[in-house]
Amino acid sequence: MSQANWMLEETIDRGREIAEARAQLMEIAAQQGVSPVNDLADLKGSPAPDDSGNDDVDELLRLLREWREEDLPEGQ
Repeated sequence: MSQANWMLEETIDRGREIAEARAQLMEIAAQQGVSPVNDLADLKGSPAPDDSGNDDVDELLRLLREWREEDLPEGQ
C-alpha cells in the first residue's frame, strides 16, 4: 500500500470517528434537553455575591503556588 493510500484511509477513518462521536454527543444532548450556544452572551452569568470585581492576577498566582506546595510531599 502506498503512503498516499494509507494516509487517505487514515483520514477517512478519522473522519468517520469524528462523525460518530458528534452523533453520540448530539444524542446525549437531546436526551438531556440541552442545545448548542448560539450567542456568547447566553453564557454570561452574574458575579458571585462576594466578588468585588477586583481580580488580582498576582494574588491568584500566589494562592496557586501555595496550594501546590501544600500538596507536595516533604522535600520536594
